[in-house]
Amino acid sequence: MMLKRNSSKMPSLRHTHQCLQSTKGSNAEPRWRLLPKVHHGLFAFLILLAPASVFAESTEPTVPTATPAPIDPLGELVEKAIATTSNRFLDAKVHTPWQIVHGLLALRQDYVINNGGTPVNAIEWISNGASFHGAPWFEATTHGGRAHPYNGTPYEFEGHVNQFLAVLSMCDLPLDHEFKAADGKTVTMQQMVDHAKMAVSSHVEITWTLWFLTHYVDQDEEWLNENNEPWSMERLVRMQVKDSPYDSPCGGTHGMFALAYARNAYLKKHGQLRGAWLEADQKLQRYLMSSQRMQNRDGSFATDWFKSTGYSDDFNDRIKYSGHMLEWILVAQPKSRLQDRWIRTGIQTLCYDLIRNAREPADCGPLYHALHALVLYREQTNPDSHPLMQPSVARAIKENATPGPLTLSDKPSDEAVPAPFKPNPTIATPTKTIQQPVKMATQPEGFRSRRRRARRRTSSIETPQQLRELGAGKRPLMPILKNAGQGEVASATTSES
Repeated sequence: MMLKRNSSKMPSLRHTHQCLQSTKGSNAEPRWRLLPKVHHGLFAFLILLAPASVFAESTEPTVPTATPAPIDPLGELVEKAIATTSNRFLDAKVHTPWQIVHGLLALRQDYVINNGGTPVNAIEWISNGASFHGAPWFEATTHGGRAHPYNGTPYEFEGHVNQFLAVLSMCDLPLDHEFKAADGKTVTMQQMVDHAKMAVSSHVEITWTLWFLTHYVDQDEEWLNENNEPWSMERLVRMQVKDSPYDSPCGGTHGMFALAYARNAYLKKHGQLRGAWLEADQKLQRYLMSSQRMQNRDGSFATDWFKSTGYSDDFNDRIKYSGHMLEWILVAQPKSRLQDRWIRTGIQTLCYDLIRNAREPADCGPLYHALHALVLYREQTNPDSHPLMQPSVARAIKENATPGPLTLSDKPSDEAVPAPFKPNPTIATPTKTIQQPVKMATQPEGFRSRRRRARRRTSSIETPQQLRELGAGKRPLMPILKNAGQGEVASATTSES
């Protein structure tokens, strides 16, 4: 039913306008105050009909509803793989220091081991006088302290100079952290830094020394060693740049990790790369390209490191090569490149291998290098995630009734024994150091002259024609990080001491 307007009682809009106009220029009481109450009802009615934009200035701004960030399925898969692999526990009464240190590499401060059936924090345990077959993990020296060196038996103590300390640097222990050594003595992390600097030599491999010192020593630092030879972080970087990955432990992946770690530290401090650190970046970019080109279709990485392509169905082989390769790639790449398809595919394949083979025997070294790669990916792509927490032993047994044992390969890994001595282009004397010029950082000596074998894909660009093709844009070329903000560095590199 429609309501009829009572024209005799409701004033017209024209009459209302005349009432308002008649008050202009007059000190008298505004006549609009004398209007009937129905006028006020009319104004209220018009206000309700007016569009909201008319009163936009007087209304409070609306707060947009927060849209939850989309969940990355790969991130969830990484979490599951980390949790599943963490269910494997080492026993201090059974496993060697070399094995336990590899667990620390991946799970760091929160790593838990069994000690005769009692779960203990690994860092606390080794810091309080841990020993193996009566030999202490750490010992005091003239210049400070060091981890127990190689004793002639693979897989017991560190296989390379400063290997244990490089791994411990991933736990970010403070320089005043103490370790109990033999004869009731204690050594601090600072004392072990001092010993590493004094004992450095061009006659032994320096990969793990560079890795360790990068975490605690400024990249611009210089010093004299025990033989009064001048040394510096720059010299260590140049030596590692010159080192060929083809005859280095684990295919040179640890050397690549140390180079990327040092490059990131320099970039974080200076904001741009120059000198030895720029050459290090050029080498990293070349081998990043090689890694991508030789990656298998299923996402796993080549089983012949940087030498040629290769594929394996064996679980331990797959995690050995993919874990070591991804470990250095995730440190060498800037954060903006970690979402590239080839990296995500590699991470996904590694996760599936670890989850599907959770109850299979696993070689200790490759397993924890693979787990470390996943932890690095997790830290870079999801820095706000909850801290790493290893499940309790009881919970692990309940969730996975028969976890796969941790084993050692019959043939000693080259990561567990010292590398043979290789003459270095840096010639040291007690009074001065003569450094041969470092070539362009990327190619092993004599590599350009070798012919490519059938069905072999090498890690380098060999001919001027290939270089011209790169310049013409016919092949993808990895960007060189000459300048980058701190947010672009793929991993934290230096500790504040």
